[in-house]
Amino acid sequence: MLSCSQNSNNPQSLVNKDSIKVGAHLVKKTKEYKGVYHPGQFKNCENSELFTFNDSTQKMLDSIYYKLLPSSYPNQTVFMNFEGCVDSFPTNTGFQTSITELISMDLKNSSNSCITYDYWCMGNEPFWQVQISEKENLIDFYDPMIPKFYHFNFQKGKIEGNKTVYNSEDKTSNSIQISITNEKCSDGMSERQYNYSSEIILNGKTYKGCAIKFGEIIP
Repeated sequence: MLSCSQNSNNPQSLVNKDSIKVGAHLVKKTKEYKGVYHPGQFKNCENSELFTFNDSTQKMLDSIYYKLLPSSYPNQTVFMNFEGCVDSFPTNTGFQTSITELISMDLKNSSNSCITYDYWCMGNEPFWQVQISEKENLIDFYDPMIPKFYHFNFQKGKIEGNKTVYNSEDKTSNSIQISITNEKCSDGMSERQYNYSSEIILNGKTYKGCAIKFGEIIP
């Protein structure tokens, strides 16, 4: 594994709580980070700090990103886990950061999404999933069989009895309605029992499945 380091002719002037000084050589400690990546920027789940990367690192990350996602939806973020260190003080675009090991980059799902979401809905036959997140300002429907993403801005849900109903539209006349019902639900394949069922109506087509809230542990 590579190490992140920085040289200085005046080691007394270097102040970095995440570093170790060896003579006139500053060796920065590496750390594991988890968050979401979009070409040009990484958002740290731990404290929402923004990170940027040098051109060669960003080119490598973007190459993996575009292999994961269809070009029809360039605004989606993916989950990213890496080890590295911060190279500079923050600017208006974030901390300049070095990566010593890219551990993983994957499509987001209910298990790896570390930024708070309201609900994650999923169904089988056909497989589909929906992320509802006020914090990320999105309601995203993903159909991996096409593959295609439908992206909508977050709209606050309305409580209707034991249901929460979300409605949103995009600028190209796509519309989505999501009903989350507080009732037991089985996904029909793994026999996992969820605490919520979900019904999605996307452009008039109905999908039925289960849903999970952020932080829930489903056995």
